[in-house]
Amino acid sequence: MTMVHIAKPGVKPFARIVHTIQVKMIQLKRRQAIGFNQGIGWAFDAPAVSQRTQQPAHQGCFPRAEFAFQIKGQTRNKVLRQVCAECQRCGLVGQMAGAAHGIIGFMHDQDSQFDLNRLAGQIKQWGRELGFAAVGIADGDLSGAEAALQAWLAQGFHGEMDYMAAHGTKRSRPAELVPGTVRIISARLDYFPPASADPHAILADADAAYISRYALGRDYHKVLRNRLQSLAERISGEVGAHHFRVFTDSAPVLEVELAARSGLGWRGKHTLLLNRQHGSWFFLGEIYTDLPLPVDTPETNHCGTCQACIDICPTQAIVAPYTLDARRCISYLTIELKGSIPPELRPLLGNRIYGCDDCQLVCPWNRFAQTATLPDFEVRNGLDGAQLAGLFAWSEADFNARLAGSAIRRIGHERWLRNIAVALGNAPPAPAIQAALGAQLNHPSQLVREHVAWALSRQQET
Repeated sequence: MTMVHIAKPGVKPFARIVHTIQVKMIQLKRRQAIGFNQGIGWAFDAPAVSQRTQQPAHQGCFPRAEFAFQIKGQTRNKVLRQVCAECQRCGLVGQMAGAAHGIIGFMHDQDSQFDLNRLAGQIKQWGRELGFAAVGIADGDLSGAEAALQAWLAQGFHGEMDYMAAHGTKRSRPAELVPGTVRIISARLDYFPPASADPHAILADADAAYISRYALGRDYHKVLRNRLQSLAERISGEVGAHHFRVFTDSAPVLEVELAARSGLGWRGKHTLLLNRQHGSWFFLGEIYTDLPLPVDTPETNHCGTCQACIDICPTQAIVAPYTLDARRCISYLTIELKGSIPPELRPLLGNRIYGCDDCQLVCPWNRFAQTATLPDFEVRNGLDGAQLAGLFAWSEADFNARLAGSAIRRIGHERWLRNIAVALGNAPPAPAIQAALGAQLNHPSQLVREHVAWALSRQQET
């Protein structure tokens, strides 16, 4: 079939054809024609086009239209690229929709959904093969969470994390962050390090440094991102090129809400995602995609009347069920906060120098948590039970070398010393601690000097 335009005097063409398309028709029984995948459906369905493309007219072309024939179990993917955007402006798609209905309309509605169901199952299997504990799929409608996010920001609970408010509604509207997004694939990856020191024992040892369990191994950003990218590329290998983007705690994404909507768990009262088989010791990552995959059913909430996480929080940062005031959270104070830790909160940090796990350690559902299966999350540099004084003696060169590839390195040596100084101030008085603090009294950083002076005064008071 060849589309041509014959010019007539005084008549303007409704479209300019820039590509000749030849379609070879073959005889098929209806049951053999499994169908066009959703890509060609978007090209023939004008309402869907406006939702899918979301690209400025000046870009000059539609996203590619993909269509797959499946005959007796064999799939063939073909791609039509660079279809002129002029066609959309002139209404060619609408004209084609009517003309095509009799030829291929019956092939689209029933059969393409079957293919997408199969693809969704394959994606979950591929995810497991890549090490993910589970993969789920959700749509991009987060309207129910948007009002709560705005209220949280309005109360200033995000503290100095200005990036939380800097992106407008992109965080709660995935298609604004990545135009064309219709589904979000969420993946869950267990991280609790096997064979690590008992976290309760470390918290009880005032001379030891407590580091959040997620940060004891390799930086999770790299581990998850690489696997998510591999999963997305595996999908491309099956369906052809598709528009996607992967995220790992690296963009304005409501990852817990998306994971909950995709059936991976429910939001706990401590605001983390909980799962009955895996507790909460896991990372989350996302793939934003334009593939209209079938979505999973959200899991119901199983927190009940329990509020152990609220009661255990050292700084009472969980101000209400499902509401966290980050300004009081130890993870925020030791990682996100760039300046001085409020003096009234310093004694409450105890020996926690990077993050805090108390709300997870007390959660009953973490009795069922699984340890990490990837070697990336095994303990490095003995950080699961290191002594405060020893870590405080690290030079900046030591810090950078020993924490290469670790998430901890992002806070820098200055804040590392700030945090440890507070923990040393909270430790029982000891000449060795006072000597270690005294060695840093003239540190070049005013921030470090301030917290060292506070710690020395605490040592001398108690």
